[in-house]
Amino acid sequence: MDAVAQAGWDEVLTHRALDPAFAAVTDRLRRLTSPAVVADVLTDRGDGLLHQLAGQPTDRDWTAECGGPLGAVLVLAEVDAAASVLRSHVAAARAGLLADLVQDHSLVDLADLLGVTRQALHKTLKNRGL
Repeated sequence: MDAVAQAGWDEVLTHRALDPAFAAVTDRLRRLTSPAVVADVLTDRGDGLLHQLAGQPTDRDWTAECGGPLGAVLVLAEVDAAASVLRSHVAAARAGLLADLVQDHSLVDLADLLGVTRQALHKTLKNRGL
């Protein structure tokens, strides 16, 4: 893949930046669709494509733009991968903040303030090695 073509995928699949499978993923996607289409699907969190697949009216033929059903599956996998990376980042940030908060609050008080059980809070901290 030439540098210009790769640049488009680098900008769209930022959630894959450290993934050793990045080249294989982009190779499969580029055979069926474009970085612009994947960017649009990621931007709307896959809603347009999911609505079309559910038989609801949409303003675009998302499945065709993704390169058909196989492309739609691959593009939705990228929505899932991006969400997974986001979930991991959010969980790490949340656990770090919780670790700071338990310095000033008891687990019971903090759990009450957050609307969770003390056990759930303890589990979150323990699972993050805190």
